[in-house]
Amino acid sequence: MSQKKQVANQTDNAVVVRSQKMAAALSSYARHLTFENRSRRNLYRLAGLAPKMRDKVFEKLLIGAFIFCFLIPFAWSVFHYTIYVSPQYASEVRFVVRSATPLLTRNRFAGGAVSLKDKIVQDTQVVVNYLNSPEFVRDLDKEISLNSVFGRDGIDGFSRIDPEASWEKHVKYWERHLSSSINPKSGIVELTVYAFSPEEATQIMNVVLKLAEQRINTMNGDIWSNLLAGAEKGVETASARLETLRRAVQDTQNKTGVFDIGLAAESLGTVLTKLETEIADLNIRKDSLSKSLEPDSPTLVNIDRQIAARKIQVQVLRDKTAGGDGGKDQNLAEYSKQFEQLELDQKIAEEQFTAAVEDLEKIKLVSTLQLVYLDKFTEPTLADESSYPDIPLSLFLSLLGCLTAWGVASGLIVLLRHKLD
Repeated sequence: MSQKKQVANQTDNAVVVRSQKMAAALSSYARHLTFENRSRRNLYRLAGLAPKMRDKVFEKLLIGAFIFCFLIPFAWSVFHYTIYVSPQYASEVRFVVRSATPLLTRNRFAGGAVSLKDKIVQDTQVVVNYLNSPEFVRDLDKEISLNSVFGRDGIDGFSRIDPEASWEKHVKYWERHLSSSINPKSGIVELTVYAFSPEEATQIMNVVLKLAEQRINTMNGDIWSNLLAGAEKGVETASARLETLRRAVQDTQNKTGVFDIGLAAESLGTVLTKLETEIADLNIRKDSLSKSLEPDSPTLVNIDRQIAARKIQVQVLRDKTAGGDGGKDQNLAEYSKQFEQLELDQKIAEEQFTAAVEDLEKIKLVSTLQLVYLDKFTEPTLADESSYPDIPLSLFLSLLGCLTAWGVASGLIVLLRHKLD
């Protein structure tokens, strides 16, 4: 009996010791959990008392974030870029604006003409700006109906133009389908047109180039029309001035009775020489007769009268040639000054008239030519592959965007869950 009691006591002691060790271990583990896991949800879970309803709500929110932020958007992106969206094709061309003839000034007698280089730069800027203007869209719509090209069936709803849209929206739609750039050093214009088939893109590009060339030549045609009108007016003015001066010369000739100063001077000189010769002959005859006749003889008196008359004629002719005693009648020297001034004015007027006629003929000739060209050194390309959409790149960017959205949404849900713990 004593041995059985002893064995029982030892067993009880072992159970007590084991119970104490277990209690100490549980107490130590509980303190460890308290410091390592302050979340009530983890403590409840370890204790088997976790609030299962809230956990299920957050789990569903995480699943919903995956579905609505990643799965559905990415699936839509795959469908949109691979099946739904209509491919767009690009037609490219490179050209420079060239002038066929040098630019004439607006006024031949005015300075400050625009240089040919600056004019080409201006024309290039005009072309590029015109291609993005509402007026160009109207001109293009007259050549090819925009609604039939960009609004036909077979184009997806996001890319198709709305036939009922306002004209401003048509212009913005065209701006999205046209790309242009100018090299500032070389002046080369790079032009790209986007359409929904390679043939349509090339067709539209040819029409664009034709309209641009027409526009720039229409502008230059207006300039030449103004130049032509100015040149014609210049010819009329020069002709009227020349006619006025010619009438003034005729009136002076009629008034003075002198038609040519040189001929008149030569004629007067001949008459003076003849008169002086006659006077000399009469003096010689008088000297010869005075030896045999009385001084008051009728013959000598007659000779003296002839000599005096001829001297008077000589004096009158000399007064007409070089001026006399300041009488009212003008002399040949004064006539010569008038005729020289009139001849000088007439010569200048004739030169101006000749130059005006030459300018008019030149402008008439140049205005019939095509002065500005769009010199294409590459023809409009016919695309083999679509330029939009770039499916690998688009799907990659969509994947990054969906992953980012999913990560942000999941992070916010987890953060809220920790805040509620």
